[in-house]
Amino acid sequence: MATGFSVMDALNKNSKAGVDESPRARFRTKDISIFKMYRNKLNFYDLADIEELAGDILMYGLKQNLEVVFEPNEQGEYRIVAGERRWLALKHLVEQGYKDFEIATCKLTTPQDEDEEQVEIIIANAYRTKSLKDVIEEEQRLKACLERMKTDGKKIKGYDLQSGRLRDVIASMLKMSKTKIAQIESVNNNLIPEFREELNNERLTFSAAYELSGMSPEMQQEALTKYKENGELSYTEIKDMKSPQKQEQDATGQQDTVSDSDTAGQQSSENSMNPPEKKKAGDDYETPHPEGITSICYSCTEYETCNVKTGTCTSCDQYKNRAEAYKTDEQRYNEEQDAIDRETKKKLREQAEEEKMNNLPSDTQENGQKVHHIKLGATFFEEFASGEKTFELRKNDRGYKKGDILEMMEFKDGKNTGRTVRVLVTYILEEFAGLEDGYCIMATSLMKEDAE
Repeated sequence: MATGFSVMDALNKNSKAGVDESPRARFRTKDISIFKMYRNKLNFYDLADIEELAGDILMYGLKQNLEVVFEPNEQGEYRIVAGERRWLALKHLVEQGYKDFEIATCKLTTPQDEDEEQVEIIIANAYRTKSLKDVIEEEQRLKACLERMKTDGKKIKGYDLQSGRLRDVIASMLKMSKTKIAQIESVNNNLIPEFREELNNERLTFSAAYELSGMSPEMQQEALTKYKENGELSYTEIKDMKSPQKQEQDATGQQDTVSDSDTAGQQSSENSMNPPEKKKAGDDYETPHPEGITSICYSCTEYETCNVKTGTCTSCDQYKNRAEAYKTDEQRYNEEQDAIDRETKKKLREQAEEEKMNNLPSDTQENGQKVHHIKLGATFFEEFASGEKTFELRKNDRGYKKGDILEMMEFKDGKNTGRTVRVLVTYILEEFAGLEDGYCIMATSLMKEDAE
């Protein structure tokens, strides 16, 4: 019998937490103060857009419970397993003076060890939008946990760890294809640290990182030098760099001498992969080439056999593009990857512009008036823009005064929409019963240009 854990240990722990672990559609919940909870060291996911989430919760309430495990220590009584972003959003609301959000409904759970808890955290985040860094990290952690659990003979409901490949289990848990998991494993196992850092910061696309992971460390260092010189490295460039390596490997694996028959066989194989263009019919037929006109007939797969081709054709219901039809699978794949690289670069440029917007100075001066730049959720923004909302509750850490201007910047889904509305502070209420220390209520009115 294994030592260090007994059924009584589990029953005693569950009894303290008030948890019934029997499998069922219902589960035990408890209302707990957010100040009795603490963060989980196993949660590696990015915790972004807290203020925007807080705005949603303020408007619609908490739509999904938190999940916690009873584990008292100096940090608190309950360790969070799922819902850290919601927990931070609730804390933000309480700090803003909304005391009703201190108590949150939680599901109580009791993972028996750290591996089981890590798996539970990863599964709880399966459907969220994640960065490349998070995706790669979660695959690495999940694989390590499942390997240890398999070695120890442990089980996970719904999955068989003892038969089949763990890659299939990982793909199912992460809602990804097995091919994608294999690519992530290659990146985790083989990509050099310098490129791993670029990938984590989304300055390198995943397709490029995967191709790099198939190269030797020495060749990756050469690619890194080129990347530093040019500031970028596309999927196609990496493929071109790998070609000499592949040729050298092929040459090493062959015999020192190659017979003529082997050479002929190789040429025959190459010809079958890249069939020659069909011979033009009718040597006595001279194709017209009028200046300034490019007939689509010349690039059609049926050019040699068509009896209605002309040198001025611009439209045809039987047209089939020769270049597209004769593309190899590798050419099509390269084009797809180049398109992905272009789209990624576009998104990175957009993110850079968004970051500029997000990092606007918090306070500026304009015609002797102080202007405070404030991020605002879409719902509150519309209320200000329409004139419906005529006050703002804020922590007075910027020295708000009557006559200051509040420039509200609309944020939706964590992004700056570019819309702004300005309001004038007409009155400030501070040190009033019911207001938390350091907070103020500002009466506002739309600026003239926004009110029209």
